[in-house]
Amino acid sequence: MSKYLIIAGLLSIIFVLIYTRVRPYLKLIQKVVNSLNVATDVNASTPARQKSSSKSKLVRCDRCGTWIPAERSLTLNSGLATFCSPECMAKKPASKERKIAG
Repeated sequence: MSKYLIIAGLLSIIFVLIYTRVRPYLKLIQKVVNSLNVATDVNASTPARQKSSSKSKLVRCDRCGTWIPAERSLTLNSGLATFCSPECMAKKPASKERKIAG
C-alpha cells in the first residue's frame, strides 16, 4: 500500500514540475487566441456601429420632451416642430403660464 502512495506522490511531483514549465506557453497560446477572437469581433461589429451612429441623430419631441431618432420623428409642414407620435401632434400645447406650487 505504501509503495502506491510513493508512486502517486512521485507522479504528482512530476506533473507539477512539467506543468510549471509548460504553463507560460499555455498562457501565451491563450492570449493569442483571445486577441484573435477580439479582432474578429471588432471587425464584425464595426460596420454596424458606424451605420447606427451616423444615422441615429436624436431629436426632442416639442410636446412631451421625449428623445427619438430623427428618422422616426414627425414634423409639421413648416419643419419647425418635431413630434414623437401622432398623439403628441394632436395634443393641445401646454399653457405657458407657471403653476403655483402649494
